[in-house]
Amino acid sequence: MACLASARRELSYRRGKRALAAHDAAAAVKLFRAAVASCPAAERRELARDLYWLSVALRRLGKDGLAIKALANAQRLEPRGRSRDLYARVANQYGMPKASCAEHDDYRAFCSIQLRKYLSGAPGGRFDSQDEIDAVLSIIAGAWVRLGEERPFADAGCEDKLRAFRDVSIEYPTLRERGVGAEARVIAVDFFRGKALRADDRCTCGSGLPYGRCCGRVRLPYEAERD
Repeated sequence: MACLASARRELSYRRGKRALAAHDAAAAVKLFRAAVASCPAAERRELARDLYWLSVALRRLGKDGLAIKALANAQRLEPRGRSRDLYARVANQYGMPKASCAEHDDYRAFCSIQLRKYLSGAPGGRFDSQDEIDAVLSIIAGAWVRLGEERPFADAGCEDKLRAFRDVSIEYPTLRERGVGAEARVIAVDFFRGKALRADDRCTCGSGLPYGRCCGRVRLPYEAERD
């Protein structure tokens, strides 16, 4: 039974590679996802391989956020290899898709943090309409401008920026009925060293990456708290 499952997984992987070669990224994503879903967690190298190629297919579809998520998991499984190299090239200091300049990287991190705060109190954790999306994004953009006026970030480090971004509290108009948001911040701790983890500290998962680019990376609004 195990041999049959392994053969099916390998078939999905090989078909995914052929789909990529044929420039059919959508089909490749489905096939690589099937390979990932059927791969036992104990087979770390094979799982890292499948996640790497899934990220390649997702990037070809323009889904950079999901590609980063796949790569983040792949490089934890196999810290040295092509997953690590690609992750270093396409992810910024916040562990998000790299933008055209550092200021855009900062704004994306700020926006994602504020969107996750907002959606934590929204029914179903999602937006209800395009009008709501446009209104929230406009309010967040205004808060970003005010923050920049109050605290210039030219010489600030990643840790200081993240602290400032998370400390911002935005008052939204009553766009619709909202529940109580679960906005409490989780403090990451390295129990072996007995101290709180900073963004530049080495991640405790064993990946070798800084915590802020690995388990502590800034997640996009549609990502679960745990990968």
